[in-house]
Amino acid sequence: MKKLSFLLVFLFAAMTATQAQHVFNKGDLAFNAGIGIPHSYGIIPTINFSGEFGAIPTGDVGLVSFGGLAEFQLGQYNDIYYVTKTFPRFFVGARAAWHVHAFESDVFDAYGGVGFGIGISGKSDYYGSSVEPDIFVGGRWMFAENMGLFAELGYSGFSSVKFGLTFGL
Repeated sequence: MKKLSFLLVFLFAAMTATQAQHVFNKGDLAFNAGIGIPHSYGIIPTINFSGEFGAIPTGDVGLVSFGGLAEFQLGQYNDIYYVTKTFPRFFVGARAAWHVHAFESDVFDAYGGVGFGIGISGKSDYYGSSVEPDIFVGGRWMFAENMGLFAELGYSGFSSVKFGLTFGL
């Protein structure tokens, strides 16, 4: 009887102490490195890097993270003589995302978020910077413990679509 009681107490404690497994949890760090399809100034892909820290749990439904995004593009445009010109563009910004924990998965992570940043352009007839929005939805598929693939859609930095590798710490 004592063994059965001990076993029942142990199982109950294990079930209540065990939390659902998710790809991204409070205290986690994640980094993305990828390329993107630009939403303006040519077809040359963007190169992007982003990182985030899992900060605020929102109960059983999710987690809020904070981080940043850096992006580079060689933009293209045609001048008044229809000559194609290439120029560098940089984006640096802050972002926040909400990771959906409504389903249990240790390989998939779905998220959406907002942010803003500064876009810096080196266009020959326009040197300057502008505030740019960062609105996105995305997901990760972890094919190894700390490595996977990511994809994002939205109006984010200079890209409409981003994809590449993701790394978790």
